[in-house]
Amino acid sequence: SMPRTRRHKSQQYTFYHLYNRVAGDPHDYPFEDPVAAQKFLSLCETYLDLYFCCLAAFELLGNHYHLVVFVEQFRELSWRELKQRARLRFGPLWRWRTRHWSRSRWEQFNRDLFDVSCFMQHVNGEFSKWFNRRYHRRGPFWADRFKNSELLDLEAVQTAILYVELNAVRAGLVQRPEDYRMGSAHWRWSGQQSARLIPLEQLFPAEKGEDSFTLYRALLYHRGAVVTQANQAVIPDWILQDEEARGFARPGALRQRLRCLTDGVAMGGGEQVRRLLEHYRREGHYARRKNPIPQLGTLFSLREQRSHAFSPG
Repeated sequence: SMPRTRRHKSQQYTFYHLYNRVAGDPHDYPFEDPVAAQKFLSLCETYLDLYFCCLAAFELLGNHYHLVVFVEQFRELSWRELKQRARLRFGPLWRWRTRHWSRSRWEQFNRDLFDVSCFMQHVNGEFSKWFNRRYHRRGPFWADRFKNSELLDLEAVQTAILYVELNAVRAGLVQRPEDYRMGSAHWRWSGQQSARLIPLEQLFPAEKGEDSFTLYRALLYHRGAVVTQANQAVIPDWILQDEEARGFARPGALRQRLRCLTDGVAMGGGEQVRRLLEHYRREGHYARRKNPIPQLGTLFSLREQRSHAFSPG
């Protein structure tokens, strides 16, 4: 069998759009079970506390999930910090579980805490074991490795958040994104668990006298062609003008499924994607010519190599 290609991961702090789908019958919807959905979210929260990751957005649909996470840049932790994380990882038995760890093993543990793959292996692995055991299911739970598209700038991050939170609207499950209970838009509107999310002030910094929630809501409604409710202010003209200038003149740009947001290696401005592409060309990961692919508005994406050559996908 073909060896697995190396997964693309940034060596600096970055945002990722993470996605995976359940194996088996496409009409099997395990996340429609509230118990299973809550279990998945609780595992995410547990491992977000362990790893140096923060959650920006999520949506659980019947047979797949989307997460937008921020992963901090690697740094060497103090002995005290390492012990704190080991306690989070192993609980009261942490001293016993780490008693034979060498210096290199502690160094590996330090690196793992900043690795998006280790974070997702824990979430996906723990959930699949729990689900198979609880429902007497056998075989692989996930259809494939999770996908991790790097988001190279703030516009890419914002687009991924809006796309993720419009999933239930796109699927026809609700008319308004905030009405879907297994999505971060519902958390933001209700305010009950919004503390688990990166503050909107960091994700949608507002100008021109508007607050971040107004900007975020306006962009979400515009990109999703969601009708503004009677008791809400209409989408401000300056936001519509900015959207038009960036190529989003018509509402509903995110109402269709976009593979570039789930299957690509990275997304961002043309210059950022070009620099990443040149880096991978120098390292020999692309055997065939690749160019940044124009996508939404002013965004570009990088697709993985479609050959037997080593690729960053």
